[in-house]
Amino acid sequence: MAPAAVLPEQTSLQGSLTAPAFLGGLPVGEPRTTSAASVVAYHLFDAEALGRFFLAAPDGPGIDPMQTAAIIPGVFRSVAIPMRNFPVSARWAPIYRAISGCAGNACGQSGKGFGKIVGAARQDGFLAKLDRINRGVNGLIAYKRDKAIYGSLDHWAKPAEILKRGVGDCEDFAILKMAALVDAGIPAQSMSLVVLQDSEKGVFHAVLSVATGSGTFILDNVRNSVVKDTSLPSYVPLYSFSTDRAWIHGSKTGGAKVAQGGFTSIAPGEGPQDVVPVRPKRAGWMPAVGG
Repeated sequence: MAPAAVLPEQTSLQGSLTAPAFLGGLPVGEPRTTSAASVVAYHLFDAEALGRFFLAAPDGPGIDPMQTAAIIPGVFRSVAIPMRNFPVSARWAPIYRAISGCAGNACGQSGKGFGKIVGAARQDGFLAKLDRINRGVNGLIAYKRDKAIYGSLDHWAKPAEILKRGVGDCEDFAILKMAALVDAGIPAQSMSLVVLQDSEKGVFHAVLSVATGSGTFILDNVRNSVVKDTSLPSYVPLYSFSTDRAWIHGSKTGGAKVAQGGFTSIAPGEGPQDVVPVRPKRAGWMPAVGG
């Protein structure tokens, strides 16, 4: 795994905002190692799976002691634990490579509208850039669940594929927004694709987060406005990706536990329609898969 990219804490991104002290969930500073014992005080998404991680062989899934600073603040008031060989990372790796290559005309003829959005955003200040790309991508493709598009419950598509089809579910919107922001000049290390549970609606969902020294901003396909993560208390992060790294998220002991289940069973897919609010009734409640 490549070493974490580090930007000086006060390096300007654009406008009046500064680069974050934490990039993609990693602190800008001296890394410290994490032990299994230090995680016991935190509620995690899947305690049983985490236990298997701790017992795995050295080259298997587990907490990453090389790139991480123990338990660190995460998006949506969570704690973030960096992972190595995370099972779901196999889906993310080719997507991120495609995101990095989706610049200029690299996304093909179907990316003309995408290119116009990015071209205009390059001239914007930081917050205006986030707003333009969030609104632009939300209007560029239509929401459709993976089951209807690909015949499978969860398919992670590359930017060019999303643009060619003109439809996608929530993680497709987030993937396109990350590609657009990278092309418009936002550091990839400051962004994360966050897979979460909306505890109000009872669905899995995915959004793009952008970390800054002034807070973390959320780009979401269910709203055109860009808001801070602290304004979305029903969003409970489960795991996230940034560049070549992955994290699982939890809450401090005494906080609300998040749903339990296997990581690979999550199929985020919340869209702007056909969402029926469902509230959890008991501990260990599982939301409807696919939104």
